[in-house]
Amino acid sequence: MNKLRDQKGLTMVELLVTVVIVLLFSGLVAVGADAGVRSFRTSMADAQAQELCSTLTTALSDKLRYCTVENDKKRIFFQDVGYVDGTVDSVFSVNTDGQLELGGKRFLGKAAYPQGLKIKDFSINFAGNTFTVSFQIINREDKDTTMASADFQVKRINLEVK
Repeated sequence: MNKLRDQKGLTMVELLVTVVIVLLFSGLVAVGADAGVRSFRTSMADAQAQELCSTLTTALSDKLRYCTVENDKKRIFFQDVGYVDGTVDSVFSVNTDGQLELGGKRFLGKAAYPQGLKIKDFSINFAGNTFTVSFQIINREDKDTTMASADFQVKRINLEVK
C-alpha cells in the first residue's frame, strides 16, 4: 500500500476537476467576448448614424443658405450644382437606396452611407426666407428603429430674384 501512495502524479479526479474548471473559464471568456463584439458593433452603428446625420445637416445647410430661388419658387440655383427646375420640396428626393438626391443626382457620395444606413421621412419646406428640413436615419435591416434624426431651419442669405 505504501508503494502506491508514494507515486507522484495526478489522480483521475484531480484531472477531471482541472478540465471542468478550464472549460468553465473558456466558456465565460467566449460569452464575454461575444457580448463585447455585439456592444462594439452597436456603438459603431450609432456613431456612424450620428455622423451621417451631422454630415447631411451641414451639407444641406450650406446648399440652402446660399441658394437663389427664381420664377415664383419654381427654379432654384444651388452653388456647385447650378440651376434646378422645380419647387424646393421636389428637387430633393430620396432614391430607392435611401440616399438623398438633388435634382436627380446623388447629394453625398455612396461612402457617406456606411453599414447600410439610409434616410427615411425626408421633408423640406420653404416659407419666406427660411427652409425647414426634417429627416431620420435608419438601418436597412431594422426599419422601425430611428438611429438619428434632425429637424432644423436654415435662413437663406441670397435675395430672391424675380
